[in-house]
Amino acid sequence: MSDESVTLMSAAAVTTADYSVSHGVHYLLDLFGCSSPILDDEIALLALAVEAAEKAGATVLAEHHHRFDPHGVSAVCILAESHLSIHTWPETGTATIDLYTCGTTADPEIACDVIEARLLPRHSERSRIERGRPTRPIT
Repeated sequence: MSDESVTLMSAAAVTTADYSVSHGVHYLLDLFGCSSPILDDEIALLALAVEAAEKAGATVLAEHHHRFDPHGVSAVCILAESHLSIHTWPETGTATIDLYTCGTTADPEIACDVIEARLLPRHSERSRIERGRPTRPIT
């Protein structure tokens, strides 16, 4: 897109654009009482993130992990479809997962299922949010 065409997307264009089609879906998965020993293992959690993304049909472009002191891990995959991240608090057996996919090539439900099955929570909560669609009129 040239600078000129960006300029054309003025406030007037925003109010007339077609927002009926979602840009993607964003899943938030909160896991409580996880009994998996990998909650504090950055290598295993990153491998889980990659496996979940690939089983869901996503394309992993980059991956990174970080270990916190004294415990806890973040593992992140940048996907062609967007991103997947896992954050853990081993001291409470908690993990939070953020998975955003655009397009139709990946099924984020599958990735959530893979992660949940591996982390073995006693309780889980899953939210699905459609992105890129206004929830109230644009004025």
